[in-house]
Amino acid sequence: MKSATLHLRARRVPAATTAALATSACAWLGWVLASDSRQVGTPLAAVAVMLACVAVSVTLGGDDEALDRTAAFSWPQLRAVHLLVAFTLLIGLFMLTLVTPAQFGPLAFVVRDVGGLLGLCALGATILGAQRAWFAPVFLSVIAVIWGAPSTNPGVQVLLWMTQPVGTTASTLTAITLAAVGFAVHVRGRTSLPRTESL
Repeated sequence: MKSATLHLRARRVPAATTAALATSACAWLGWVLASDSRQVGTPLAAVAVMLACVAVSVTLGGDDEALDRTAAFSWPQLRAVHLLVAFTLLIGLFMLTLVTPAQFGPLAFVVRDVGGLLGLCALGATILGAQRAWFAPVFLSVIAVIWGAPSTNPGVQVLLWMTQPVGTTASTLTAITLAAVGFAVHVRGRTSLPRTESL
């Protein structure tokens, strides 16, 4: 139990959880105060999911990769459990709003965006390091929010998958691909860390 607690602290899980809760709560409260509609708007919902996933992304790597490699853990298994727990908790966080005056949804939208964005964060953490895993999700979210109107063009649906209607085949396949690739690469690979210059 002590080792699990230390691992969670080393991965900054408490801070990441607080950040995910705070950003989601701010988006929820903003919608309650500014809109008469119960369903949170698609752009705001996509941004809220992105910010929560970005908060979680910092937990996908430690500060010292060399030290991590000396730990007697089954890293592939631990990484898989970490991602699955993060995915489940994020889904649960947004689904709590179904019984409140403003709701993120529908469920399929939340599952699609959380899965795709978390996979993208995992891929970024493996390639660029956990501290830079937010680059791609933030960049794509900005594009999706600005130009994310529903489209029947498959190419547009792929690029703006985060804000496309639920059931759009191209956007759903894009999210599934990002989730599967990100999960597989992160579980099998080593998390990169930014190089530091020697003094």
